[in-house]
Amino acid sequence: MVSRVFVLATILWTALCLPALAQFVAFNEFAAGTGTHPNTTITGTSGSVGLRDTVTGAAVGVTVTVTSAGVVAGGVQAVPDHGTPASVVFDGFVDFSGTLNPGLEIDTAADFVTYTFSGLDPNSEYNFQGTAMRGNKLYTDRWSVFEITGAASFTPRHTPGTLTTAQVPALTSGQVAINTGNNIQGQMAWWEHIRPAAGGTFAITSRQYTGVVPGGVSNGTKGYGICGFRLQKTAVYAGRTNLPPRTPNLAPASINGIKTVFVILMENHDWNTILGSSFCPYINNTLLPQSAYCDGYRSPRGNHPSEPNYLWLIAGTNFNIRDDSPPSVNHQSSTSAIFYQLDAAGISWKTYQEDISGTVVPDVDSGQYGVRHNPFVFFDSVRNNLNYCTNHVRPYTELARDLTNNTVPRFCFITPNVTNDMHDLSPGSPSTRVQGDNWLAREVPKILASAAYANGAALFIIFDEGSSDGEGPIGMMVLSARIKAPGYHNATYYNHSSALRTFQDIFGVRPYLADAAYASNLGDLFKTISVSTPRWLTNSFRLNVTNTIAGRINYLQGTADLLSGTWSNLATNVATGTGATLTATNLGAFPHRFLRVVELP
Repeated sequence: MVSRVFVLATILWTALCLPALAQFVAFNEFAAGTGTHPNTTITGTSGSVGLRDTVTGAAVGVTVTVTSAGVVAGGVQAVPDHGTPASVVFDGFVDFSGTLNPGLEIDTAADFVTYTFSGLDPNSEYNFQGTAMRGNKLYTDRWSVFEITGAASFTPRHTPGTLTTAQVPALTSGQVAINTGNNIQGQMAWWEHIRPAAGGTFAITSRQYTGVVPGGVSNGTKGYGICGFRLQKTAVYAGRTNLPPRTPNLAPASINGIKTVFVILMENHDWNTILGSSFCPYINNTLLPQSAYCDGYRSPRGNHPSEPNYLWLIAGTNFNIRDDSPPSVNHQSSTSAIFYQLDAAGISWKTYQEDISGTVVPDVDSGQYGVRHNPFVFFDSVRNNLNYCTNHVRPYTELARDLTNNTVPRFCFITPNVTNDMHDLSPGSPSTRVQGDNWLAREVPKILASAAYANGAALFIIFDEGSSDGEGPIGMMVLSARIKAPGYHNATYYNHSSALRTFQDIFGVRPYLADAAYASNLGDLFKTISVSTPRWLTNSFRLNVTNTIAGRINYLQGTADLLSGTWSNLATNVATGTGATLTATNLGAFPHRFLRVVELP
């Protein structure tokens, strides 16, 4: 009897130790990024990788081997639009935008990339989804054909919008064509009921497609190989069918004491090409020692080229724009942008754009002015109202006058021209970085010497995206009396949503716009007022605060309902140094249960 129990236990243990025979889901991609799951495997253009179970990280006993010919590791990839089929399947597991050059470019009809799976159970069935999508620009003529080979049987289940033998008879039952040059719709190659060959193998090959496209074109110069796939051991897809709900960041605003915000936008350089560069002496030797800055600040995933990033900085979204087309093409009727909120709150704002006249709506390129770097004129309420536009969209030359007269608005969005922002190389210049650094050296001191800056301002200098249309990290530095410490920096992940949330927190405008609702602000770069030694006295309440600025007014405020946003002033003190004491009296009938300290600029 004992022997039988031992044999049974051995059989059960053996079965548990054979992951290839168990159900699993495994993800793989070509180049990892910030959105890559830790259990997702990474492959290059050649070699083999053992797939891992997404949930446990354990090896599943299946190997993918990559072979290719003529395939170039390059081509910016994009993130599929939120809620599309590929987004539902891959979000949180595969980051298609990845790191630098995350795509597999297929330049000729002879080029290919093949994923061969081995170690599969020939008596089981599998499910495969894979896709690719070009970022930066939307090409209508860059098609790819994906083909399953070596399987004993399979059932196609490709997403709508793909081309199969039903639309193009020249395609075989094992092929599907997708416009990977414009695939933000998240179309996927998808096969279910895949029965491997007797040896436990099958393969997926990507090639350029140059065949017929009903109502379209496919004779572009490139295709793109599958750079992210999902393999599941089951007859049919058994993954999620809706995106998991995104959890808003409910952390309270943590930035106090800033009255005016200056934002300067620079262009197209990774932070590692700026930090320590001999081409940027002013940034490295003057600005960074007196600023707080980020080592992990990035553009949003797959958000290229410039125009979508500028829009994101004031709206928290790119409105599905992924090109640099002018406002005549990409204009928006939306009122979801920070300047609408500032108007509603009575907070003044302007954008100072270099090389515009200030007499017309600047909705086309002119000289060294690039309209793609002016997000405000993409909104119909600005573009279609000359008076409103010219009140808020002003020539950069006026900033010096407004600084001198102390008439700058509270939100100042500054865009240098395409030479001074490090975008276009001037004839004879050794680097675009020199041009931008020289411009900052000329212009930033005017802001720092102004009364507006001295009276509680913060200057943000932000790069829009990386030097190779990648996410970065990119530059983000802030100068202010309220920064945590000169030279302080962190490696926290931030993106343009973080900057937008910071602006909204500074001005107290709500609701958070689009992705800003889910982001962390840049509060770690700033001093946070700290409360200590709170105690009740006779009919009063007293506490001490630190990290104050001398001469600033501090309020002790209370509310009975955190969600109402209505706070009452209970005590006031003007700090004489880095600390202050606040005492609230006559609290006998006070119904408020929550207290906070706020420093005014």
